[in-house]
Amino acid sequence: MRLRTLWCVIGLASVALSTGCSSAGQDTAKKRKALAPYTQPLTMVLDSSIDDWPADQVVAADEYFLYLRFSPGEAISLQSNNESVVVALDIDGNVTTGLPSGELGVDLEITFSPPRDDGTPGNGTVVSAISPDGERITLAPALLDISVAPSCASEWFEMRIARRTTIENLFPIEGLFSSGRLAGRLAMFTPSGKRVAEAPLFETTLPPASDHAKRVRANIPAKPLGTVRIVSHNVLNGSPLQKPEPFARLLRALDPDIVVVQEWYDTPADEMAAWFNDNLAINGRWRAVTTDARGVAVISRLDIAPIGPPAVLVQARGEERTVRVTPALVETPIGPIAVASVHLKCCGGLGTPEDEQRIIEAGAIASMINDQTKDIGPHVRVVMGDFNLVGSKEPLYTLARGFDVDGSNATIAEPFVMGDNAMYTWTEPTSRFLPSRLDYAIYSDSSAVVARTFVFDPARLSLDSLETLNIEEIDAMASDHRPIVLDLRAP
Repeated sequence: MRLRTLWCVIGLASVALSTGCSSAGQDTAKKRKALAPYTQPLTMVLDSSIDDWPADQVVAADEYFLYLRFSPGEAISLQSNNESVVVALDIDGNVTTGLPSGELGVDLEITFSPPRDDGTPGNGTVVSAISPDGERITLAPALLDISVAPSCASEWFEMRIARRTTIENLFPIEGLFSSGRLAGRLAMFTPSGKRVAEAPLFETTLPPASDHAKRVRANIPAKPLGTVRIVSHNVLNGSPLQKPEPFARLLRALDPDIVVVQEWYDTPADEMAAWFNDNLAINGRWRAVTTDARGVAVISRLDIAPIGPPAVLVQARGEERTVRVTPALVETPIGPIAVASVHLKCCGGLGTPEDEQRIIEAGAIASMINDQTKDIGPHVRVVMGDFNLVGSKEPLYTLARGFDVDGSNATIAEPFVMGDNAMYTWTEPTSRFLPSRLDYAIYSDSSAVVARTFVFDPARLSLDSLETLNIEEIDAMASDHRPIVLDLRAP
């Protein structure tokens, strides 16, 4: 039987990119200088789009990362699919090292949606190294800072692999981790191990790799004059109640006017407001709005009032379910903002019951906010939170469609991680899933303009930057999500 073809491109090429970013290794004099506001570098980006790729190019590299793009030929959820996609890399371009496989000596293998032990389709990602003596060793993807985009279903994917690792005496030094030739091939397999698709062999010559991980020396951008800063954060099972210090340090550094949270469980509004007043002292006071929806809340230093019903109910998967959404109306310098914290249904790939439930929930949220704000006059609409987009992107489009106050489509913010050229918002080093973009922000662009938006992950900043910001690198690991920042101004 003829194999399906992966990677619908005509040629192969490589390119060396330069980011122009500063490293963590600065001399003492430079460390004492004021930190410059962060600006996004111009380089290859993991933004779920291949528009920045030349049409005939499928592999690229800069001093920090190797980049690949590929297509399975149809839209799939890469880490939750009935067939596995396997990326086999000969990282030193030497067939005599690694596991012999045709023209390749495979040193590194990345398997998306690996089958389970019982032969049924699995999910997540498995990273395997082949040692010099031929042993297959499973690695945590975080050891190579591996990322793939998008996290939701797509016909095209782009991924990157770090060109520096703390693992010693396992991989060949040549190629990926220094400079020289690299080659590889992609293939798709059924859970039983039958190969059903393959891509042509690719190869490239890599520029010299950096001797350190990519870290940026920069300050958190201050709120521009006349803007309102909204921060969204999934705080992981009410973690601020058990360990308030990491979250307090992050929020103090970000300096929000409005905070929307998810997974802040079983805390009444007055107790949540008290946490903010204890840990983020301001002139005035913080107030919180909660509903019967578990774990979602809006907290503001500006005047705030609840809107909407105590609970939004939908029929999904054969029973009545409460949608995790809390809306509130905040009086701000740019006018009233109707802001909602949302947490859509978790898990499930393309076309699954979970995916269908997310679509239903998104439609119910849009209808509720439209209904509750139709008589309040000119205002801004913002929805932020954990959308859990691991299936289709339709829940996001369902919410944005016609959601602007003028009846047009709302705009989806596109925040990069500060200090990085990627758009992930979730990362867990011990998980079988790669860093993902699960959190989103939607706003009405007829009544507000984004002055700045970014995702904050302290792991991408230099140590002296963190010291200046009074943040510890481990602070972000108090949750598996990273906060999204949205600065809005009047048109």
